Amino acid sequence: MKKGLGKGLAALIGDLDDKADIQDEVIKKDIQTGQVNMPIEFLVPNRDQPRKNFSEASLNELSQSIKQKGILLPILARSLDDKKFQIIAGERRWRAAQKAGLNEVPVIVKSFNEGEVLEIGLIENMQRENLNAIEEALGFEKLQREHKYTQESLSKTLSKSRAYVANALRLLSLPHKVQEFVQNGDLSPGHARALIVLADPLPVAKFAIKKKMSVRQLESYVSYLKKDSKLKQNDRNKKSSDTLLLEKKLTDNLGLSAQIVEGKGEKGELKIKYSSYDQLNFIINKLN
Repeated sequence: MKKGLGKGLAALIGDLDDKADIQDEVIKKDIQTGQVNMPIEFLVPNRDQPRKNFSEASLNELSQSIKQKGILLPILARSLDDKKFQIIAGERRWRAAQKAGLNEVPVIVKSFNEGEVLEIGLIENMQRENLNAIEEALGFEKLQREHKYTQESLSKTLSKSRAYVANALRLLSLPHKVQEFVQNGDLSPGHARALIVLADPLPVAKFAIKKKMSVRQLESYVSYLKKDSKLKQNDRNKKSSDTLLLEKKLTDNLGLSAQIVEGKGEKGELKIKYSSYDQLNFIINKLN
């Protein structure tokens, strides 16, 4: 038996300086046979992995489970040039294992290119429903941008419908603040999809959170806003340029929305919207 066999991966890597030729072969042979027990510090997370948020409470629960039963599913990793191993799937297990005080973790090391790394990370997290909708969409977008995936190839690879992929990617058209609401759990993906059709979804998103709207309530509210906006646009299309100019001057001078409703002949109405008694008193003082 060659010296070094059976000592474990930590000892083998530690011996590289003295017996690089022999021990490097042993390490490769160990890794290629499948699962190995690897010192936890040899693993490094993948900065490009789709999942960005890890619940502390969830990690603590998993840590307790690992203390009692160990890690049931090996971590998947690939070898890096500096003798470190990058986690491809299982970063949550790796984090929880550290909390549990483990010195070694079961690892399967395989060779993957960058596209496969992201693809596997997406699939693993999607199967466990660990990704929020924005993390998932960012993963899709990265595969498209950097690895030339189409919506069609994404749907086949991830076993999702093309409509699912398209709807996920549409979420990235929302303002970053609204995307943060989804990532933080303040809004669900259903809420986010309802907001996509709006030109300025941020104030509506904040209002929905404040009022604790359900998805159905928000959809109804957005439908009302779109209908109201269309009516206002039709009304504006009927007005003369002189009337629209007067409306703008009044709005600019008051700092409040002013609307001129033209009647027959020279008759009409002037509507000024206010949202507080202070604003109403301001208008009255202006009129006085």
